Amino acid sequence: MQQMVAKILNTYGTAVTLCHGEESYAVCVFFQPVRSKSWQYLEGNYSPLGEIPRGQFVYIGPTDPAAQAGDTVWVDEKAYLLRRTELVRDSNGPVYCWGMCVEKGGE
Repeated sequence: MQQMVAKILNTYGTAVTLCHGEESYAVCVFFQPVRSKSWQYLEGNYSPLGEIPRGQFVYIGPTDPAAQAGDTVWVDEKAYLLRRTELVRDSNGPVYCWGMCVEKGGE
């Protein structure tokens, strides 16, 4: 299962840089804004892709290297702080790493 998810991430994911301490890794991940109904109806300004500027972002990436809370994810010259991460597992071990991010310097 882990190899299948890795292949999907490499084929359809976004190339990002994952920084853990002094080390950095080039990885392919799914990185998408979290949409909240309350924000969708109250927010007047949307970016061209529908991103809500002060939102959170979902990170789905490989297990090696596995992202950790406190790591930085660089996407198109923007830095995002991983606030929470978890390894999603099946009976054979970790399948992918899931996380929640916020833009650095934001709320």
